[in-house]
Amino acid sequence: MRRDYFTCVFLGLIAGALMFVCFAPLYFVYGGTVPRDFSLFERMMSLLYAVFFIIFLPFFAAFRTKVWVNWGLAAYGILVYLPRFFYPAEALITGDDAKLTKMLLAVLLRGIYGMMQAPFAALSPLIGDKAASGLVYWILPTALFWPLVLKIIRFYRRAYLSEQLNPMPKVKPAVTTAHTGPAVKPEVLGTVITAPVVAASPDEVAGKAALSQSASEKENEIEAPEKEETPAIPLSAPASEEKEAPAIPLSAPASDEKEADPIQLGAPAPEEKKAPEVIALSAPSPDEEPSKVIELGAPLSETSGDGPKPDPDKNVENDNDTL
Repeated sequence: MRRDYFTCVFLGLIAGALMFVCFAPLYFVYGGTVPRDFSLFERMMSLLYAVFFIIFLPFFAAFRTKVWVNWGLAAYGILVYLPRFFYPAEALITGDDAKLTKMLLAVLLRGIYGMMQAPFAALSPLIGDKAASGLVYWILPTALFWPLVLKIIRFYRRAYLSEQLNPMPKVKPAVTTAHTGPAVKPEVLGTVITAPVVAASPDEVAGKAALSQSASEKENEIEAPEKEETPAIPLSAPASEEKEAPAIPLSAPASDEKEADPIQLGAPAPEEKKAPEVIALSAPSPDEEPSKVIELGAPLSETSGDGPKPDPDKNVENDNDTL
């Protein structure tokens, strides 16, 4: 597609120039001019051709980055320089020593010159013959000038925008302190490579301070709390003489007399036994039937069931005495 731009522009310029050659005789010929009159339509078409291919198209193609259009214009502009540099000498195309190849080359170059000068011939009454014949030589410079200029402008514009979006941090000049004595350089063994020291910006200093503060807080959280010192329990010195602990009676003697409780050293006091609560029941009335009387049996004695039953009143008194 880009090659199509090149060929279309190159062939379009040639077709436009041939339109002026076909419908009107040549005004500019190689080595002179052939005077004639120009119509208004021819003047308008010459002005349109010059403005479009010299001013508008090179700038528009460079602005839209259509580089192949500018290359097509540049290729057409090179053709006008061929008759200047490659036209053979008059001695080679005239006289007895004329060569056929040189004569054909001269005819071709004359045709190229007349074709390329024809679109600008109608402008000669307005700007003069010399200026009108020199307009065709501006096609090549403009085709190369506008792409180069716009490329440089875009480069500096992008650099300016990038600088505005990402400004460089302002670096404060380092404060140098005056030394009273001569500077003593330490002895260095081996090769030491040092990097240039640049003062840190305020943003970097604030960021480093925040990082160090957060690191110290994390270290304080990680450290285990200090263990509280438990007070030492003083141990009593062992007794010089071992004392025998008194024997604790397993069962109390079943007698009516109360014995004194033995004094126990170092042993807990025995729990006092509470006497069971005696439920007092009223005697049955004589009117009630014997069947409704509730009989409460006395506790059985340790003897067999054939012996005499103990008196309940005496058992209660004995129990109270024991307690």
